[in-house]
Amino acid sequence: MKNDLTYSEAIEQVMLNNGYFAPLKVIYKNIWRYKDRSKIKGKTPDYTVQERVQRDERFTRIGLGVYALTEFLEKLPKEIEPKTKKEEKERKHATIQGMLLEIGNLKNEISDTYTNDKKWTFQNKTLGSLATTNSVPPFTYERIIRDSIRFIDVIWFNHRGFPNNIFEVEHSSDFRGAFVKFMELQDFLIDFYCVAPENRIEKFNKEKNKSAFIYIKDRLKFLSYKQVENDYHNRLVKYYIK
Repeated sequence: MKNDLTYSEAIEQVMLNNGYFAPLKVIYKNIWRYKDRSKIKGKTPDYTVQERVQRDERFTRIGLGVYALTEFLEKLPKEIEPKTKKEEKERKHATIQGMLLEIGNLKNEISDTYTNDKKWTFQNKTLGSLATTNSVPPFTYERIIRDSIRFIDVIWFNHRGFPNNIFEVEHSSDFRGAFVKFMELQDFLIDFYCVAPENRIEKFNKEKNKSAFIYIKDRLKFLSYKQVENDYHNRLVKYYIK
């Protein structure tokens, strides 16, 4: 039921229901639960949302196109410093996933972002609340989504509800598990990315040249952690320093 709140009040409600923060794309999608869109005139609503989160002191920027309720910053999940190699691996894994989600959320051609690792955190933000959808849209057979696709690290969906880009973060595995998941989607026009430390590209190339993956070989792409991190930080500069 629409209460037709002010923009700032409606944004506040979206954030309260999303863990005290929200990416702009989540706000754009959910603000109409609290506002009557038929009464909106003049300026594009998305621009008004951007203006409110940037100028209203009740909101604080906490990421790339991500804002939080200033009053509840202390309630955001705290990242615990890793103490073991396993925890360091998981922390890096979550960091890369978080960056990919935030980058995807800023792209106009991307409608939704998804991650399987919803409880992991990136810069005090849960990945599940950074993603714009909690489940994989039913774009193919249910068994394929249930048994394989829903376990993919990060997916960017286009405006027709089909996957546009798929990312698997491969810190130390042999890449084969990722390739098997990608094979399930060989009939769709999708870019398949393995994201890993730069020194693992030789292993990636060796595995992708195996005959089992011949049908998707030319669509398999390697992204280094450094490339993702540079892209993320460059976007931060372009987005906030104009």
